Amino acid sequence: MITNREEVLENALRVFARMNYEKASQTEIAKACGLSKAGLIYYYPLKLDLFIAVIDKYVFGMQSVSKKFRFTFDSLSGFIDQYVAGVERTMTRLVALLADEDNEFGCSSNFYYFHLLMQVRLYYPDVEKKIDAMFKQDYEVWKSAITMAKKIGEVRSDIDEDSAALMFRQIFLGLSFEQSFQDGLDIGLLTSKLRFAYSLIKY
Repeated sequence: MITNREEVLENALRVFARMNYEKASQTEIAKACGLSKAGLIYYYPLKLDLFIAVIDKYVFGMQSVSKKFRFTFDSLSGFIDQYVAGVERTMTRLVALLADEDNEFGCSSNFYYFHLLMQVRLYYPDVEKKIDAMFKQDYEVWKSAITMAKKIGEVRSDIDEDSAALMFRQIFLGLSFEQSFQDGLDIGLLTSKLRFAYSLIKY
């Protein structure tokens, strides 16, 4: 029997990622955890409490720039390499967490994670500011790297930092979403597309 709160969160993550929040009953979650419903309630009396704990750890926590990336760059080129490495580390961790032999629908783990993100917007209380902050911090690290690259003469001086940051950010988000419907994000392709965008703005 599971007695570890972290294991409860991991198993609940898998259930919420595959089922709609409203459909994922406490009984279903308890079964996935190897607990009775009473055992689950001991840890999280309300399903919403459990959902919030899962999202805080596996969405807002794992997507935090400080946890996702280890930046020590001195160029935009170096930033891109470290950005991709951070994405790959996080994705590898999430795929391992969401992998399940009983994959009834045959979807990639990346798809299930996007499914979870949709539920965050619908069911996490007062979520607008938290989502905005999560997206904004990623955008801001791109903008700061591009601003630095302009100062050192790595990229053209006429480049608009906001537009360039948005371009790089949307390459990542667009590929991540599109490829989640197939086998999941191809890190090699992501690198190639970010490098192509870089070639358009560098000196």
